[in-house]
Amino acid sequence: MMYQNASLFKRFIALIIDGMIISIIAKVITFPFGWTFNPFHIFDNDIWYYVRFSGWTGFIGLIYYVYLESSWRSATFGKQAMHIMVLDEDGNRLTLAKSLLRNLTKVICGNIFILGYFFAFFNKEKQALHDLIGTTIVVDDQPT
Repeated sequence: MMYQNASLFKRFIALIIDGMIISIIAKVITFPFGWTFNPFHIFDNDIWYYVRFSGWTGFIGLIYYVYLESSWRSATFGKQAMHIMVLDEDGNRLTLAKSLLRNLTKVICGNIFILGYFFAFFNKEKQALHDLIGTTIVVDDQPT
């Protein structure tokens, strides 16, 4: 089947939706431990308080992306809302290992340096660095 590459706008909106979902999940899970994040009180606690919360949020996000992108839908909830999905370069659903590689690379290159996302502007397949390393593509969920 032939798929059309997803627009960068759809990918960005999906990223925002997924970020909100992950944030809510992280707050629910960490609330019993007192590790909630309140940006209005950022200087009230020591830095390790925020490191713990960010670490949990990152871990929850990694599980969220790896599991959902390797599921039968090949998409997170944000991607499903935008009608896009992640496939390998041959058009197949991601394996758990390929999804893990893609998303670990996303954490390192995307979230830390942000430069990994700029690769999508400069290649015809609109692949970010984590897509290139993971040999994946993000496409519209309806074949052309």
